[in-house]
Amino acid sequence: MPLTAADIPHIPQRPLVAVGSRNRPKLEAARMVFTVIWPEAEIIAAPVPSGVSDQPWSAEEAARGAINRARRALRQANADMGVGLEGGVEEGPGGLLYLSGWSAVATANGKLGVGGGGRTLLPPELADMLRSGVELGPAIDAWLGRKGVRHQEGAVGVLTGGHLGRAASFANLLQHALAVILHPEWFPDLDYTAHISNLEG
Repeated sequence: MPLTAADIPHIPQRPLVAVGSRNRPKLEAARMVFTVIWPEAEIIAAPVPSGVSDQPWSAEEAARGAINRARRALRQANADMGVGLEGGVEEGPGGLLYLSGWSAVATANGKLGVGGGGRTLLPPELADMLRSGVELGPAIDAWLGRKGVRHQEGAVGVLTGGHLGRAASFANLLQHALAVILHPEWFPDLDYTAHISNLEG
């Protein structure tokens, strides 16, 4: 049976959850995940800098950005939990470029969970735009001749033919990050600083 709020005594029954962004799909992702477990959770936007480049180019950089956002949103809003979601791109098999994403959840009692998700191959023309220095958001807008794709279905929604939108993709990332938060007793000595350099860059 899935855990419910009653099974997680170290988190308040009505937690304040601060998302380190105003991006609509990121806020929707948090609502999709947290209100299933904590139906009375309050989800707020607490936009904070990621501390990494606007276009993260590795799993480590994207994860670091998500961690920074989660911790900074937690502090800024004096919340029970802070959420960081960071899209990125990374080199994959054969030197091809993949769309990726990472998430982090930081709690007021000092726990930190990090999760990653699927990889979506970028079309060569779009990949070339990114390699030339264009950020993914402006690149996909220019490539499609649209505006604000990142605030709608996102690149992942476009590439999957509308079957996996940006909010749902981010929600999946959050579910992975919550493993540490839901089961802190299984991760008593976990220290991301030993594995990810410059956590708060």
